[in-house]
Amino acid sequence: MHVEYTYHARYRIRIRNISENEVLHVLKSPHALYYDISTNSMVAIGPRTRKRAHWLIIVFVKEDNVCRVITVIDTKSIDKIVEKRTKSGRWVPVW
Repeated sequence: MHVEYTYHARYRIRIRNISENEVLHVLKSPHALYYDISTNSMVAIGPRTRKRAHWLIIVFVKEDNVCRVITVIDTKSIDKIVEKRTKSGRWVPVW
């Protein structure tokens, strides 16, 4: 799988001190995967490997064999975010 990053994603990765290896790890082995109906994108969620008790939320689209990362979010309060998005119907669990 080839991974491309938008300018915005690269900026967020840099200012949040997230390694591309962390992003790749979550994309390859997400803890949870959602479909965002408002943006027609996928959302992969997984724990950070370099920062304890933090999670990465990676918004991406996949076309053919290319995964285009739109943004990367680092958070401690993953449960609130997931609950809010799923309850509103914006995120639909894939698995």
